[in-house]
Amino acid sequence: MSVHRWKNGTVQTARIVERRLAPDGRSWEYYLHYEDYDRRLDEWVPSDRVGEEVVKQRSNDDHRSSLDSVQKMTRTQKRKFDEINTTLPGDVDPTTAALEHEREQATKVKNIQEIEMGVYEMDTWYYSPYPEEFSKCSKLYLCEFCLKYFRKAKYEKLTERLAFDTYRCRTLDRHKAKCEWRHPPGDEIYRDGNISMFEVDGKKAKIYCQSLCLLSKLFLDHKTLYYDVDP
Repeated sequence: MSVHRWKNGTVQTARIVERRLAPDGRSWEYYLHYEDYDRRLDEWVPSDRVGEEVVKQRSNDDHRSSLDSVQKMTRTQKRKFDEINTTLPGDVDPTTAALEHEREQATKVKNIQEIEMGVYEMDTWYYSPYPEEFSKCSKLYLCEFCLKYFRKAKYEKLTERLAFDTYRCRTLDRHKAKCEWRHPPGDEIYRDGNISMFEVDGKKAKIYCQSLCLLSKLFLDHKTLYYDVDP
């Protein structure tokens, strides 16, 4: 365990899940999970924001603060809290327990920290299995119409012409100039003012539905289907 000071000045107890070299190549960054908080708050922090290792128990004030945090849980967090604390080990199917453990290990570190879609920038909550060449990007850029994802928003001129052409074709700006979509590839089934809902057939729009699943996984902890989108 370690202690970490949040931007608002409060000190939180956290568990170090993983570490990596910082972009400067000379220091470390640590991936922290905050005790008594949902995994969506996990984040990478520089070493200077991580306190010394905690070797003593929490004080009574810290204990009361922990109880208060439990009382302030959302309904989803409360349900998960009750399930964890009321389920006996003998009641869990071994196969289910093994799969859950495997899922937790594979998704313990959030791979994408932020996405940009249209005029909106959003912090992500959970791990999503984007292809490896995209999963190592801290920020992804998505087309707001077809949901295609990119590592860069704008191209940068490089010295080699071949590298420049390859790089430019993989940027969001280049894609937006060619994308003809202006709504999801399905039937509009509901409209209220400027809000519409579309019904999309996964068999006809497979790539779109796969991209939608990957996007939704960034905000859903227990979504298991990513590429099987056939109805």
